[in-house]
Amino acid sequence: MTENTVPSRLQFRLRGFIEHESTDDFLQGANDEVYMSAVGLDSSSVKKGADGKPTVGLIHAPQIGDVSDNAVRGPWATNPHVLIDFDLQQPGDWPRTYTVTLFIVEHDNGDLAKAFEVLNEQVGQKIRTAVVAAASSAAAGLAGAAVGSAIPGIGTVVGFAVGVLAGAAYDGIITAIDEGLSDDVFVPVSLTLTAEDFLLTGTQSDVGVQKSLEVKQHGGHYTIFYDWNMVSVAAPDGVGFPTLSLHSQGPAVRKLQQLLNGHVPDLPSLAVDGDFGPVTDGRVREYQRRVEITVDGVVGPQTWGMLTGGEVSQEAAVGTPTLQQGAHGPAVRKVQRLLNAHVPDLHQLAVDGRFGPVTDGRVREFQGRVAIVVDGIVGPQTWGHLTQ
Repeated sequence: MTENTVPSRLQFRLRGFIEHESTDDFLQGANDEVYMSAVGLDSSSVKKGADGKPTVGLIHAPQIGDVSDNAVRGPWATNPHVLIDFDLQQPGDWPRTYTVTLFIVEHDNGDLAKAFEVLNEQVGQKIRTAVVAAASSAAAGLAGAAVGSAIPGIGTVVGFAVGVLAGAAYDGIITAIDEGLSDDVFVPVSLTLTAEDFLLTGTQSDVGVQKSLEVKQHGGHYTIFYDWNMVSVAAPDGVGFPTLSLHSQGPAVRKLQQLLNGHVPDLPSLAVDGDFGPVTDGRVREYQRRVEITVDGVVGPQTWGMLTGGEVSQEAAVGTPTLQQGAHGPAVRKVQRLLNAHVPDLHQLAVDGRFGPVTDGRVREFQGRVAIVVDGIVGPQTWGHLTQ
């Protein structure tokens, strides 16, 4: 990602395939043909349905093969094959997970199309069931989501739920295909990438690095080479998210100053003049302190990420823990925002993530107004009134 671009897509790409040993025995003759496909899951595609329950959108890749044929796999070294293509700009909170479940079939005399049809249908249903259960367990996120929108706070939970689906979870499906369709169907393998933040996706250690997967089943042995590739596009505003610091100038600084004014409304507004001087530097450091990231005055991917959705995503994902004076972090910021909305006739609280005496006093004021126990503790009852 360059200074004037933004992340657009995350691709799971095949880069090579080595057949060490096939499943054929001497009675079957020549090596079988090997075909692959996959199903992809973006945790932000798990949305709240009209019935209040999670719905799951999956991406189904078309089959490709014979991947043991040099004419198919050879070009991948210089032109990797995009098996699954995820939209990074899909609405939703962060962190989120991207999971690819690989299907491998050694084709002998069976109905290849039927094998993949059954895999997509039945494995897809296993994945949906696991994801719905995981998303439903995040009661706070599900309750707070609007119908049709991504359920917040479930990214890593969903990725884990799919990742643990292996072996016994798929045994019945694989056995039925093997017996009924006369092809060797390998147990599906899931690979997951966790993306902490929209703008940080391209900087993660697993992105842009070739990796290998060893597959040994049915007496066959293959090595699959793959990578996660991020695709960027020109920033809509022509500015993007360049790294900024003291003495920087120009439209990117004006963009930064506008964002800081929106995120730190309790302090005097910065002049939107495109000059990164000492006042802007101080405001950047104050914002970094509030959102608990490195306080260095440098506006890089982490700070830009928090300013452009990461801060709100943190608060959505944190749930409704019990809080009281002395607490700090995104849950406190969430309470402070809600208190400002519910008690607009008093001066705005600083949304600084610090539960100090001023926030304590505002909690007590709010509790008194809604006629609940006035103790300064934000527990289930107070959260309930704040979020209704």
